[in-house]
Order: sequence, then C-alpha cells, then structure tokens
Amino acid sequence: MFTPSLRSIGTVLLVLAASACGGDDLPGNYYTVDVAGASNSCTGDGTSYSDSYEYRLEVDVQDVKLSIGEDLWAAGSADGCLVTYESIVWEEPIDDYLVKWQIQGQARVNTGGGSGCVEDGDWAGTESFVILVSDHPDIAAGCTYDLDVTGTWLQEL
Repeated sequence: MFTPSLRSIGTVLLVLAASACGGDDLPGNYYTVDVAGASNSCTGDGTSYSDSYEYRLEVDVQDVKLSIGEDLWAAGSADGCLVTYESIVWEEPIDDYLVKWQIQGQARVNTGGGSGCVEDGDWAGTESFVILVSDHPDIAAGCTYDLDVTGTWLQEL
C-alpha cells in the first residue's frame, strides 16, 4: 500500500539529500528543517514520520527556488513573509498502478537571519503530497499527505 510519508519522502528528499555534495558553496539562505507527518487522507497511516533536512532557499525579487544541496526540487514565489512553492510532478508505479503526485508547500520564513515573520524559529509551514492522478484502487486522486515543517536559519551565501 502506498504510504506517501515513507515511500515518497524517502524517494525524493532522501535521494536529494544523499546527492548534496558541495552545497555550502551555492548561493541562498540555508535552513535546517524538521518535517513531521500531520495528516494522511490517502491511506490514513504514516503520520508518525519525521526527519530533518537542509533546505536552500534562493530568492530573486518575488521568485523563489528551493533546493537540497545542488538539486532544485521546488519553485514558487514570495510575498512578504509568505513563501509558496510546488515541486515538479512525480510519477511512481505502486503495485503496478500509475500514481502521479506533487509537493505543494507554503511557509512563513525569516530570511537572512532576520526576524518578524516567525516568532519561534525561522521557518514555519506545511507541505502536502497531493495525488494528482491515480489508477490505484486504494489511492484516490485528490487525497493529500500533509507535513508540518519547522526550521532554523543557518547562514546566507
């Protein structure tokens, strides 16, 4: 059975983290973020998932790019303190059925070591794995697996 918290996060974020060599030389705001399963309308399980990652946020006026190491995994926009982003569409065979999904996120973010957007920490938001297409009988298109994301600013390069 598809559990976005275990299979998809492992497939995407862990692969990106493992390939993140030399990331400290790349421009952007660096954050240590903690992700924790919040709700799962897809299969009901997996909300005990938690992990930590190092996100790199690049901001160009209102355009944002979100990477782990060298690997860009989402893009979006900033409007004051609010950053919204979404990943590419991922395709994954689950039990020989096609499933397509995308990560959609939003967060209030303190950039550059500043303050005023997030009181406790520097990153406070959510990310949702949204099932866009599913041929799987147990996974409905439109269901979501939601993560709480909190973090601390490390540095800006």
